[in-house]
Amino acid sequence: MSEPTSPPPRIGSPVWDRELADIGLDRRWVDADVGAVLATTDAHGEFDPHGLNLFGTDAEVAAGWVLLHQRFPSYGILMYLRMCWSSGDHALQDWIVRQFAAMLMYGPAPVADSAEYGLWADYFESPEASQVFTALALQLPRPHWDRLISGAGPVPWEAKHQVFQEAAEVPALHPALARGVAGSFYDVYGDVDAVAAARLLDRLTVADESLLAALTEATTQPLRLRSGSAVIVDESDAGWPHPGSFLLRAAVRSSRSRWVRQSELVADGRVYGRLAHWDFPFDPAKIAHRVVAAPEPEGRVVLFRVEGPPERAELLVDRELEAWPPGLREHLAP
Repeated sequence: MSEPTSPPPRIGSPVWDRELADIGLDRRWVDADVGAVLATTDAHGEFDPHGLNLFGTDAEVAAGWVLLHQRFPSYGILMYLRMCWSSGDHALQDWIVRQFAAMLMYGPAPVADSAEYGLWADYFESPEASQVFTALALQLPRPHWDRLISGAGPVPWEAKHQVFQEAAEVPALHPALARGVAGSFYDVYGDVDAVAAARLLDRLTVADESLLAALTEATTQPLRLRSGSAVIVDESDAGWPHPGSFLLRAAVRSSRSRWVRQSELVADGRVYGRLAHWDFPFDPAKIAHRVVAAPEPEGRVVLFRVEGPPERAELLVDRELEAWPPGLREHLAP
């Protein structure tokens, strides 16, 4: 990692006011805007950000949402703050990241809880995940990494692995780190190097038995599948952008569903290809194809795209299969 930067100031403090001036705003203007908005709300009802209209530049609106979030923490407010991020310049984006660092560091708990969820939903599952995660890790002192790493499952592994390694050196961070590693396997958009995660797990003390069971399963066992039919696509069709692959319908048989991209698809000890896309969107009306029919397996059936010779598809219908994260079989081999 790069050298840490200065921790963020508390939101609303005099130092915060000076940083607000760095993006061209005067605290008095922001307070006036927020006060005007609050004057129009029902003081006796539940605070609803969806009924508010904040006006001004992206920076003005963002500052208003940050102050409102301190009083009424909710994902709804952070959703609108994300809109300011999306339309703002780099200076405003950096400032918004710094506000999340302040929320995680100083709280109070409802503010930090909301910020942790907002990061996971709006930033860590986005193309900016590496950028935001790295900036937060550099601004937050290591003892305050707990909420950052616990929701880091969707962050690309190459962006978070060094932070995870450093967090493993702090026993107080082990519960949060365990949740972050589990999310790297089990989140819908989780990203993980299974071998590195297995080695990291050896360094952790995990008191939560259910969490430990999930981590142990993810780092020692394949994802078990039961296949149904296969779809062999005509690769000469101009609408098919994935040559050298086929589609396989399958249901998860493992006790916990997880997804690791490029997992080896194995049957009877033989590798037939790699799982490249989970729940693949396929419109059969648009692309020429042939179906190798088989009975539907029990459970939720998902269409996987498998990178491998299409002729192997017929060998995989109606079978018990294993999906091994890259390198994990070799790591566990005696």
